[in-house]
Amino acid sequence: MRRRRYLAGRLRAAVAHRHRPKVAIIGAGFGGMAAAVALRRSGIDDLVLIEADDGVGGTWRRNTYPGAACDIQSHLYSFSFAQNRSWSRTYARQPEILAYLESVADAMDLRRHLVLGTRLREARWNPATTKWDLVLDRAGLATSMSVDAVVSAVGLFGAPKLPDIPGLADFGGPIMHTAQWDSSVPVQGRRVAVIGTGASAVQVVPELAKVAGSVTVFQRTPPWMVPKDDRAYSAAELARFRRNPLAVRQSRWRIWKLQHDFTANRGDDPTAAARSKVATDFLERTVADEELRRALTPEYPFRCKRVLLGDDYYRALQRDNVQLVTEPVATISSGGVTTISGAAVDADIIVLATGFATSDYLAGIDVIGAGGRRLHDVWGVAPSAYLGAAVSGFPNFFMLYGPNTNQGGNSIVYILEAGARLVADAVSRIARRGGSIEVRPEAEERYNEQLSAELEKTIWTRCDSYYRSPSGRIVTQWPHTELDYARRTRRLRRRDWIRRDQPGGGAGLAAAMRPS
Repeated sequence: MRRRRYLAGRLRAAVAHRHRPKVAIIGAGFGGMAAAVALRRSGIDDLVLIEADDGVGGTWRRNTYPGAACDIQSHLYSFSFAQNRSWSRTYARQPEILAYLESVADAMDLRRHLVLGTRLREARWNPATTKWDLVLDRAGLATSMSVDAVVSAVGLFGAPKLPDIPGLADFGGPIMHTAQWDSSVPVQGRRVAVIGTGASAVQVVPELAKVAGSVTVFQRTPPWMVPKDDRAYSAAELARFRRNPLAVRQSRWRIWKLQHDFTANRGDDPTAAARSKVATDFLERTVADEELRRALTPEYPFRCKRVLLGDDYYRALQRDNVQLVTEPVATISSGGVTTISGAAVDADIIVLATGFATSDYLAGIDVIGAGGRRLHDVWGVAPSAYLGAAVSGFPNFFMLYGPNTNQGGNSIVYILEAGARLVADAVSRIARRGGSIEVRPEAEERYNEQLSAELEKTIWTRCDSYYRSPSGRIVTQWPHTELDYARRTRRLRRRDWIRRDQPGGGAGLAAAMRPS
């Protein structure tokens, strides 16, 4: 019944469209797949899903380091239109998440749209044709394509950030960033140096500690951490989920409500103070050694940086073969790491758990809009966009997980689905009349002024983190709840957009979108 309603809706939408726009979606992770499904539901079927890797999954195909897992419970870390009744754990791990995304690609018939092993190098707006001319790179060979609209879904965590440490290139053994894990490198019994204590370090260190001869963790600043109720579902729970779809929906809603209620982005929010005490009690309860506990106690406010989950990390740091070093790294030599005091730590392998260049949106892609303006020049070092989805002067160009859409406490998949609905609404308007649509410059400016004012009230202004660009502006975070974002993106606010007719297709005049 649900599938019949879905197909009937697509048919009605297709009949309403006078034009058949061709849409290029960049990236086949959660965001790209959400965009493809939303567009298909709107009756737009001429899609090209361009993916640099050899399959769907995005970050969940690339990040294969030991222990990789989601930090939102599985039933919520999934699409609302493809709820999984077979998650094996409360927090799914990388192989299971990738398998889920593969199954969604099959169930939603997305594979026929895929162009794999291909990177977008340049997207140039052609005002004469009102199309985007794309330059693609496939196995070193340049190809071209023209499309009516582009949806960037390359994500926030695409460009690994490498530390600027003297001598890094001189190290004599393997160096692996967690996002570029080489499973062929033997770890058993070897000396491993882990640089960084972010989300991937918290997950990989416990796994390395089980097999390595020694693990030395170099910490710049400790993360705030709270317990993670990570466990396998019981046979009875799995049977109930598989037998009763309502049980999965109820579980999903409970997780969403819990995350929503505990979203506290402002420093004066009493919820933040309560959660801070949970984190402090967790550390005191889990780490017995007073000196180690002091080294693991953050000196910045709770939630100013990403709060991490997990009991295993604290336990791993107390193993006999694991050492925490809090002195800054000075240099790296062929044989290991040296701190600023001159202490040398021998290592066979270096693991870089140093995160991503999160403010470097659309890295490696040259987007050239109206009048020859380059998007990276418009942005400078502080990217911004209207609802994270559109930039004035770049018609028919949209983004998912764009600037200021990283939500402070709930599932990013929820945000991606909300953004995908907005994109589908915009492209549907192109489908009805052709031409182009773009956000008004004054609407974008007004939106970002309000956003900046709201961001100044948040806890994120009280420390330095990956949320900030080199300019100091917070470029990744959304200062409200995920529900607020969903409400703002439910449909286009017509007064904020300009639609232009296709040249030769009518008056050719720019017009504000008016209520029909």
